[in-house]
Parts: sequence; structure tokens; C-alpha cells
Amino acid sequence: MRFQTFRRFRFKLFSSLAGLILLSITSQAQTLKSEYLNWIKIAADAGWADHAASIERWKKAPNHHELWGYDSPGGPIYLADLLGYLYQETKDRSYAEKARDILAGYGDLREIYPKEMQAKRVEYSEGVPAISNFFIMPPYSRAYMRIRESGVLDAKAKAKIEDALAFSLDFVFRFPEWGAHNRAMLRAESLYYGAVALANHPRAAKWKQLAETLASDSLKQWEIEDATGYHGIWLYSVFSYADISKRDDVLQSPMVRYYLDYFVQLLTPHGNMADFGDAHWNGGWERFVPVYEKAATLFRNPQYKFVAQELTRRALERSAKANNISELAKVNIGAGVGSSFTDAHRWADDLVKAQAPANGSQDVLEDLIGKKFVFRNGWERTSTMMMLNYRDEGDGGRTGRDFLRQTLSVEEEKMHHGHADENSISLLMSGGSVLLHDGGYRPDLPSGQYGAWRADYFHNRVVVRKDKRDKTQDIYEFLRGSGNYRRVRTQKIDFLNFKDVDVSRSRVIDDELGYEWDRVVTWVKEKDFFVIVDGIKALRSDYFTFTNLWHTRQIHSQDKQTFDTGVDKIYVDPLPTNKRLLIHFPESSFGKQIGTFGISRHYQDETAVYQTISNLYKAGDYEYFVTILIPHDANQDARGRLQQFRLIEADKSGQAIGLEITDGAEKSVLCVKLDLDMDLARQQVGPRYVYNLGKVQYGDFETDASFLFAKIKGDEVSYSAATMTKIRFRNQALLEAKANTFGLQLDGAPARTGFPKWRFWEDTVKLK
Repeated sequence: MRFQTFRRFRFKLFSSLAGLILLSITSQAQTLKSEYLNWIKIAADAGWADHAASIERWKKAPNHHELWGYDSPGGPIYLADLLGYLYQETKDRSYAEKARDILAGYGDLREIYPKEMQAKRVEYSEGVPAISNFFIMPPYSRAYMRIRESGVLDAKAKAKIEDALAFSLDFVFRFPEWGAHNRAMLRAESLYYGAVALANHPRAAKWKQLAETLASDSLKQWEIEDATGYHGIWLYSVFSYADISKRDDVLQSPMVRYYLDYFVQLLTPHGNMADFGDAHWNGGWERFVPVYEKAATLFRNPQYKFVAQELTRRALERSAKANNISELAKVNIGAGVGSSFTDAHRWADDLVKAQAPANGSQDVLEDLIGKKFVFRNGWERTSTMMMLNYRDEGDGGRTGRDFLRQTLSVEEEKMHHGHADENSISLLMSGGSVLLHDGGYRPDLPSGQYGAWRADYFHNRVVVRKDKRDKTQDIYEFLRGSGNYRRVRTQKIDFLNFKDVDVSRSRVIDDELGYEWDRVVTWVKEKDFFVIVDGIKALRSDYFTFTNLWHTRQIHSQDKQTFDTGVDKIYVDPLPTNKRLLIHFPESSFGKQIGTFGISRHYQDETAVYQTISNLYKAGDYEYFVTILIPHDANQDARGRLQQFRLIEADKSGQAIGLEITDGAEKSVLCVKLDLDMDLARQQVGPRYVYNLGKVQYGDFETDASFLFAKIKGDEVSYSAATMTKIRFRNQALLEAKANTFGLQLDGAPARTGFPKWRFWEDTVKLK
């Protein structure tokens, strides 16, 4: 999004939600159509009462921008949209009269735009558009259409409204930005609404043609953005375009259904969408609400209804708390949210009953487009949820991506609106508290200093740099650059749900720098802690510096390898602090340094916790980090739990990691193979797996599994494992693949005997 108007409007809108804590309400009544209408009326009445004063405030500080030009206020147009809607619902002419006055007078606001600024912009050579950005063009057209037949418009008012709209629609032709992304879709929505509102205008056919051209990339295609804020804008615009253009088929496409199911899984216990890429915490929720009301009605889907309900209820609860209002029915949502709520009211069906999803941890939703993992143990406000984003730029939408890359200042972005957050943990929540969060959109244009907050060092991930860092060199200064995005590739290696643990493995491949990085996340569900194993493979011989970063707001205590952390707020939103996060690095081998540095993220001062190492690596060498994340009650000293954890010496040092966890009479072992190719024989025979090449000894366990989690209690061993041919505990085989005959060898040799790998398996075995 390139329009400062929208950004400033959104900040003003959400400043009213500041200074609050989530209300401790565990169950909610369903949001009804009558409630949407009530909130619309409150917002309209309050907006009209302040309208004249708001215009005067804007005239005194219009914020016309050298970069964006004329910056007309969005609030009056959203208000006119509400008033027009209320006229339709009630037939009260006073609403239509107020909407008329706003719309007819809106173009006059251009008179205060300085002539010297106008002269500097070639696109203003024929005049300044009344409606300066495409976010408010559809509401302008909607408001006009809603009151056009009310009888309150005389010829002069009608001409002023239509002339202002027509000139603004023509202005879009100056930069008909295209591609499967939010700005192109907003232009298409604006043009189509205008073509319908001014159907008899001589240029209506051209507006409609350009609308269809710009929409074509987005309809039934994948969107090219990776940012919560812009997904919501794009999706709402697609739904609105489908509505005004009578393209009901658009909403039946597999892509639309995909994005609906995708964001269901990204709903957080906090009641917002997990933010990633260019997005603000709590931002843009109001655009998802009408989308999910429409989807719930169209597909009779109770989970979609649940998403609309939770987004609405929790946002209003925060606002009520901030403004000391005891009843949600009395909250003023503001004109901007109210404009979205007109569609929510129009599209909602009270007969569809909300129901929370029942799933736990899973892919979101797959490994080609979404490329995210979510770990969760429920859908309550106190549930644990972690989100990992491994989305790369990808291969889709090449033409649109290249157009943006060569047209706009977007060098800090993963094309488009994405961050260098591959393999980053964007969110961790537990017990209602936020324990890890994303870095935020940006503090300045086109980005903040050093690429803030899009660059890799603003995220909870491993950052890789060429060259060896001197031990006296400031780590943040060493990592920082201009912030330009460097393209990488990502892959899902695995995601599995076991009885005791959920585990993900995803890979970043940087062909330019020359490394592969696998992040393996294991969530021990019953004990509610995470073990993060990061294994990095050098693809060429060179000096590298590898740094494992975790960001927090507060460090309550620390020692050499352990940090007890908390997040008390994100930007203007105070958060519950009943939980903290213990960040522990159990491995402290020679050469690795641990420390902290101050950093700006999400409009606030934060602290980065790091573990780093510099060295000369030969092609094929591995480096690794192990991080243990333990959510715990704030009044609990959880450092005593760290005695449970002990790294196990693996016989293939550097190629595999073992961790022992002791809890009373129960002992667990976590085994992660870093080198997934060690099993493969050099000769091209099938299968190429050779157990003696791939086996690793982790204390009492021996296996060629890529992943093993085992519990030893009494005379039993319970295990969960992936991609293996054999698992042994001491001298006893827990699992062993059977031999098979494999023909069709590539070299024409006779059939050979081999062992296929099992995909995954769980079992409990009695010890002999």
C-alpha cells in the first residue's frame, strides 16, 4: 500500500483501541444482524455530530504530501456511506440529506491544496481529483447510489457529485497498476462501482473495461502478496467486486475458498489475525468481518461465522475497555469500521450458527502457496498458539511481481509486501499472553532505517552473513545493511502430529550466499514447551557468521544461557502479562557467543536475544543452534525446569542433535538428524538407503530416523518417529523394516535386496 492517507487513517482508527487488556470472557453470544445495524447507527450519529469539526481540523492540518500529493480525508466518505445505508434501511430522509451534503461538498476541499504543489505534479496538469485514493472511491459511489432516488438531490448537487466522481475515475487511468494484489483490485472495484453509479456517462464503458482488465489477475488466481494487512484488503475487495459486478462465480473459485480456510487457521487466541509481512498488530480486522459473514452465508459454514464473531467481539471488547464502556452495544466503532459493517449486515445470515474449529496443529494450508505452520491446543483465549512462516516469494504471478519490481521502490520487500521472514516464528501465545510477535509493517517510507522492519534481523529467525565477525565487533552493526530483500527458496520437509509432540521441519535455501537452513520445531504438548533445532549446511567453502535471533520487550532476569522474557505491549495495545517466556540455549560450545542488543520493532523499543558463531566452513559442513522456549506463569521461577534438559552426545557430531528431558521417573529423548542425506549410498541403486551409513547413536538409542521422540518409563518405551528403517534401544529393536526385492535397477543390474523407509510410526514396546 503506497497511500499515506490510509496508513494515517488506520492509526487514528485504532488509537481508540489503545490502553486496554483483553476482557476475560470465555464464551460469546453470536453477533446478530441487528447488532451490526446498531453499531452502524451509533457510528453514524457520532460521526455526523463531529463532521463539521473534523473538516475544520483537517483543513488546519491536511498533511498534503510531497510523495502522494493531495490527501483528501477518508472519514467523511465512510460517514456518507453509513448515512446512505441507514437511509436505505429506515427510509428516514434526514440520513439522505446528510449524505448529500457530504458528497456534494467533498470536491470543494480541493481548494485548499496549494497551487505550487499542484504545479509540481504532472498528473495534476488537468486538475486535482476530488477523491484522492481508491480506498474511498467505492464508498463514495455506494453512498451516492443509496440516496440517488431519495428525492433529496437537486440538479446542482447531483452534478457536483457526479462530476467529482467522474474526474476521479478518469484519474485512475494515469496509473492503472495491475497484478494480483490489493492495489490493483481496489482500482478495479472503484472503477466498476463508478461505472455502475454513472452508467449513462459517456466514459462508463471505458471504466468498466479497465475494471475488468485490472481485476482479471486477481479473479480465480493466487494473490502475490504475503502480508496479513493486504490479504484482508485484497480479499474484501474481491468480494465487493464480485458483488457489484454480479460475478457470483468468483466466490466459488478454489482460490477464494483456499484463502477463507487459510485465514481461519490464522485466527489467534487474542482475537485478531496473526500478523506477518506488511501488517500491524490488530490491524485490518474489520475487512475480514464482512468477508466471513458473506462466506458463512454462501457456504453455510459455521467456522466462517465463528471467525467473523471473534474478530468483532474481541475488537469491541478492547474498545469498550479502553473507553470505560460497560456494554458492547454502546461502543462507537467509527465510520471506517462502520462502512465495512454495512456489508457485514447486508451479507450476514443469523441462521448460520458460529462454531469454533476443532483442529489442532497443522499446515496452513499446504507447502506451495501458504507455507505456514500453526501449533495450537485449542481455540480458547488461553490456548497455546505458535505460527511459523516459511513463505518465499515463489514462482507464481511472475508478470505482476516483475511489473512492481521495475516500477516502484520495493527493494526491501519480498515481492509483494512480504518480509525477509522465511522460517521465522511470527507469533507465540500462551495463557492469553503474547510471548513472541512479528516486527510490524514499517516506521517510514519506503522502509525505515536499515530496512526496518522488513529485513531478516527484525524477525525471530537465523540470520546468515558472509565473512567472519571479529569478536569485538558489535553484532547488530555487523548484521545490518541497507535492508534490501535477498531472494531465497523455501521448502516444507515435514509436518507431523504425534501423540506427545507436534513437529515441523522447513528449509531455506540461499543459492547466492551458499547455505541451507532447516528449522525443526518440536512442541511437547502436555508440558507446553518448544524445542527449536536449527541446522545450517554450508553449500560452499567460505567464512560465515550464523546468528540465532529472538526478540522480546522485557527481560526480567538472565544468566549466561537463559533469558526470562515478557511482552507487555505491542505498539498501542497493552497485553496480559500473566505469562512469560523462558528462552534457553542449552548448548554453549566453544566459539558461540550469547548476548542481547536493543532494537526498534513495531513502533517500540525491544531487545534482541542472540546466539552467534563465526567460522570457516567447508562445503558440506553443518552448524546448529538449539533453543528451548518455555511459557510459564509470571509468578513462577521456571529456571529450575532447565535442569530437566541435557544435550546428548551423538556419535555423528554436528550431523545430528539429541536432547534428554528428565521429569521425575519419566525420561524423554528428542533426536533430530540434521544431515538427511547421510543414509544414501554413492552408487545409483534403489533403494539407496543404507542403515549403516545413516544410523546415529543418541545415548541408548540408535536409529536412522530423521526425527525421534521417545519416552522411557518403567519397563516401557513409547516412541514417535519419522522416515526410518530401524529404531533400537540398547540391544532391543523397537522397529525394523523388512527386506524387499527391488528390480528395475538403473544400470541394468539384477534385482537387489533393500529396505524401504517407513513414513512415520508410533508404538509402545515392553523392554526385555
